[in-house]
Amino acid sequence: MNIREIAKIAGVSPAAVSLVINNKKGVGEETRKHIISVLEEYNYTLPRKINKAPKHILFIKYIKNGMIVEENTGFVSSIMDSIENDCRNQGYDLSIIISENNLENTLSHINYSNYQGLIFLGTELESCRYPLLEKIPIPFLVIDNVMPNFNCNCVVIANKEIVNQAVSYLASLGHKDIAYFRSDMSIQNFVERSESFYQACNKLNLNFNPANEFLLTPTLLGAYNSMKAYLEKGAKLPSCAFADNDTIAIGAIKALKEYRYKIPKDISIIGFDDIHFSAINSPSLTTMNVPKKLIGSIALKHLLNSIEDPTGNSIKSHIGATLVVRHSTCEYGFNID
Repeated sequence: MNIREIAKIAGVSPAAVSLVINNKKGVGEETRKHIISVLEEYNYTLPRKINKAPKHILFIKYIKNGMIVEENTGFVSSIMDSIENDCRNQGYDLSIIISENNLENTLSHINYSNYQGLIFLGTELESCRYPLLEKIPIPFLVIDNVMPNFNCNCVVIANKEIVNQAVSYLASLGHKDIAYFRSDMSIQNFVERSESFYQACNKLNLNFNPANEFLLTPTLLGAYNSMKAYLEKGAKLPSCAFADNDTIAIGAIKALKEYRYKIPKDISIIGFDDIHFSAINSPSLTTMNVPKKLIGSIALKHLLNSIEDPTGNSIKSHIGATLVVRHSTCEYGFNID
């Protein structure tokens, strides 16, 4: 029997049951006694015994098709490494479950009584599936998806501010015309980045022709093939471009070089994320460095606060980025041999 079922029988919230099980404050004495009596009646391990057991955090890595989660090399793994390290320092074990598209089935088969809290990787989570998370009866937090209009704790990338920084940098180099290497897969992060891109172009008086929006598959090979298809049809590019992420930028660069584009002389390109390949690409990629370890650390900190006080208000934290200038960008008109 899980926490949600106990809560239903006791006529209280799952959060109240979790507080009692973990011997936390926030539940009145009479309610606490009532919950304990239900736990004992249904042979649920008593709080004092549970409190002695090892503490566990569950990490669910949700994958819809893997294009973003699996292809964005090093991004997710860096976040998970940070969470695992901080869990160890806080006396928690971290368990990991991979849910490949069948999220409802995954959530229904978890024994939540084994965990004090849950972190959910929501990068590829579609809005139609947000309500499925309401089934989670323990404190949880979503990373890499702001979950608009859904009440939960989140730690996410400050997409709009970061895109504005990236486009502003290209404008500062004297570029007047810009292309957009846009993902042909729609996730919440990319929706926010596209909105910010158009806003930044208007604010900075950059000329953006819709013909210079190139829809590219967000994998290295996919972006390469997508850009190559445009170039085969005779596409001409302006002096600079912003890419939705580094994977798209690197794939596009490979295709452009095959069509004799010199980067950055013919076109300056800036990415987003600063994955490992960005520094060793040829040319090395100018990009926005998102602090992956910080995302993991803040996520666990917020989750542990929720475990301590499940009745607290939800928090949505936005993490900024730092510009990393490498060799894929230069001043407009700069002569590079």
